[in-house]
Amino acid sequence: MAILRSGASEERVVLPDRCLIGRSKSCDLVLGARDVSGRHAEIQWDGARWELHDLGSRNGTCVDGARLAAGERLVLHPGAQIRFGRESAVFRLEDAGGPQLMAHRLPAGPWQVGEGGYLALPDPAEPECSIYQDPQGTWVCERLGELGPIEDRAVLVVRGEVWRVHLPRFCACTWQESDGGLCLANLRLCFAYSRDEERVELVALCGERRLDLQRRAHHYVLLLLARRRLADERSGVPLAEQGWLTADELLKMLRMDDNHLNICIHRARTQLGRLGVADAASLVERRPGSRQVRLGVGRLELRLVD
Repeated sequence: MAILRSGASEERVVLPDRCLIGRSKSCDLVLGARDVSGRHAEIQWDGARWELHDLGSRNGTCVDGARLAAGERLVLHPGAQIRFGRESAVFRLEDAGGPQLMAHRLPAGPWQVGEGGYLALPDPAEPECSIYQDPQGTWVCERLGELGPIEDRAVLVVRGEVWRVHLPRFCACTWQESDGGLCLANLRLCFAYSRDEERVELVALCGERRLDLQRRAHHYVLLLLARRRLADERSGVPLAEQGWLTADELLKMLRMDDNHLNICIHRARTQLGRLGVADAASLVERRPGSRQVRLGVGRLELRLVD
């Protein structure tokens, strides 16, 4: 990911897909210098590189000491020194990697970057909502168990905090189902559980690769969802309908509340994502408008151990 760093204050700005810069509070990088225009310039990712575009500012934009013409676009490279107007600090472009899923706490709070295409707000440890792409590639926001679409630069109020969400337009896939890439379609989940079900161990296999998942409380949630999916498969239920449970059924089986279940689902996804599974957010799928959930992996193995 790309970062703008101010030489004066060491302010660090993670660049979203499109970063609007100026004095206006609607900008992503708000500058207080008097000679900066309301909407001064923008830095945008075109799928392969970052471009700086002066938006017809009154006092211009300079890169490495050279002023851009009004409306001019310029490709930026790592190390570029950028000044907006004459009085603002000089910013240096660090790294030039592509944009990530991220959110900015408004008006001038921190940036939070998603991990593995999965963003949790406001606290990654105990989120109220999460943002990711569903299996069809649509960006969705999951909040308190409900699922809905979300658009780039959407503003969310989460526990009293205001966040602007930035969705990358160009999402280069880091996996392929056909070549054994590390994704849910290529995983086999192997559960081993004790007779009293107090102990549940889980291993994910992808070809010859083995992902050992440290024992966690959320493995029992996944075990219950795996059982339903396997039972439906044995009963001849069509693939698209296999494994769905209402959240109320699952909560009754688990003897927990909605909040606890949502945290378990989040932690299960996060654990798999940190091991490199590209689409880990779909480990547990939700059906919009129905409060139904299911395990997003169809290749399963359950084994009772002493």
